[in-house]
Amino acid sequence: MEQEKQLQLHITKNDRKIITDFANSLSDKEYQLRCMWAIQILESKLTMINLELQENLQREVVVRLTHRIKSAESIFLKLRRKGYTINLDNAKKKLNDIVGVRVTCIFRDDIYALVDCLKIQHDIKILKIKDYIKTPKSSGYQGVHMILSVPIYLSKKTEWMKVELQLRTVAMDSWSVLDYQLLYKKDLVDTGEIVQELKRYSDVIADMDTNMMRLRDKIKEI
Repeated sequence: MEQEKQLQLHITKNDRKIITDFANSLSDKEYQLRCMWAIQILESKLTMINLELQENLQREVVVRLTHRIKSAESIFLKLRRKGYTINLDNAKKKLNDIVGVRVTCIFRDDIYALVDCLKIQHDIKILKIKDYIKTPKSSGYQGVHMILSVPIYLSKKTEWMKVELQLRTVAMDSWSVLDYQLLYKKDLVDTGEIVQELKRYSDVIADMDTNMMRLRDKIKEI
């Protein structure tokens, strides 16, 4: 993240032209349709899992379901940071997060319930799981990230597209949004003290998530 911030500050005029050309490639109607189909398929799957969990648990599980397709500038920066040639083919082959879906849950154990449900789906392939709840990032970021391969059913064949799925609690998501708004793309000379404070707040959020689960279970026993 820090490297990307620094790269962001050094985008040249020529880079801007490359980004514009790259954006034109990304805006190809057929490619955009494939991205949206992948999103819709995964979101439909998550909606059905959510309904089943709600029925079993007799409470709300997923409070928000959002998606995004990475911007040309973000893809450009990531390809450059990783040392790859800047083109759409490399982006599709080398990057896992061009297409993203985010799930916001109420409780931390709901995240793992969703992950377990996804693991038994026969029509979705799990390529990678990163658990930033058990092992938070150095910044304090928490959440579970999954790289999934989702089938796109075309008239004559089936294609598979990679989608990054991010799962967070409401508290984790709030922290992440604040971190993004406060630091991302900001040209700050010394952020050490700010980063330490954000990390401290992340620890507070982790404690709150634990306490909220304990309170939920206590209420359930009454």
